[in-house]
Amino acid sequence: MIPLKELADTYSNEQLFLLQLCRLYFSGFGKTDFHDFAASQPDWQLVYKIAMAHGVRPFIYDVILKYDLDVDTGFKSRLENDHRVMLQRNMMQAILTTKITTDLKDLGITVIAYKGTALVSRYYDNIGMRESIDIDLMASRTDIGKIEDYFIASGYIPKETVPRNYLKFYQGFFKDMVYRVPKYDCNIEIHWSLLNGFAGKYPPFEFFKPHIEPYKQAYGEYAVLSPPFDFLATISNHLVTDMGTRFKYMIDIACILKKHPALLDDPVILSTAAKFGFKKRLIKGLSVVSSLTGVDIPPSCSTTINSEDLLVPLQYPVALSSLQFNNIRFLKHSLRSQDSIVNKARFLLRSFVYFFIPSYI
Repeated sequence: MIPLKELADTYSNEQLFLLQLCRLYFSGFGKTDFHDFAASQPDWQLVYKIAMAHGVRPFIYDVILKYDLDVDTGFKSRLENDHRVMLQRNMMQAILTTKITTDLKDLGITVIAYKGTALVSRYYDNIGMRESIDIDLMASRTDIGKIEDYFIASGYIPKETVPRNYLKFYQGFFKDMVYRVPKYDCNIEIHWSLLNGFAGKYPPFEFFKPHIEPYKQAYGEYAVLSPPFDFLATISNHLVTDMGTRFKYMIDIACILKKHPALLDDPVILSTAAKFGFKKRLIKGLSVVSSLTGVDIPPSCSTTINSEDLLVPLQYPVALSSLQFNNIRFLKHSLRSQDSIVNKARFLLRSFVYFFIPSYI
């Protein structure tokens, strides 16, 4: 873990405050430094904006409560309201996840819950601690048509999808379809792939399916993945596609590793990363997580990182808010993260081809 004083040239005082709270949660380290920060009269409005941009408002509120930290009253009040909203939203999403997965199971369709409310329920201290916007479900591409029929029959509103006669074409290049559930005010993303084609290859649903296990919590039961495979599914977004561009992703990964300290010893993680060409992104991302939060990682998952690597996860405004093949900043960041020159060339070629492929729009 890098000492805070060595990060003073990388982060503002407000960013350092969020990092201090993170370290308090994961290691109990930094309460004295926090009091020094609070005495310096920080810009609490800016702290709130950074926390909102990075999706960590309920997390920092929980840490403030746990350690009884003295913060601005108005700032704390706003966080308390955010925490209450997220608690209610995550409870409703857990209930909806149970309903959908149970209904689909009755239809002979297997879906796996990951990220979102499944992640916060399994790895955080309480279900209100994480900002979850969507419900993420993984399914076989052969079942997508039947799942979409179920969504339509249930009154869900199509948000990102295509007419049925274009579905097979669409599935060859993109990873999911999105429906809106008006009653619960949330989106459901049903994934047949974990990456869009321009981002590279990733293990398919069939790779994950043998590692399903039931997960029961207060709001129902649904299928999840065993921890090593759930970790691989989670980092497909956090480290492979989005490349650690939000602080929430760093906290998610740290929470998983805190709950399962020996997780990275499972050879399936590094071997899968090497096979599918995202080992560099995985190791660099894990090194940043360890450096910022203090969670331990084995030497095989560690590498040298620079100030730019450290800045991205807490940058404000968020550095790469639109991660697409037609975003120059995304292209540059992705190229730096490829495992080899061959992978760089393949990535550029795929991104170029995507300019000519029709999307759901």
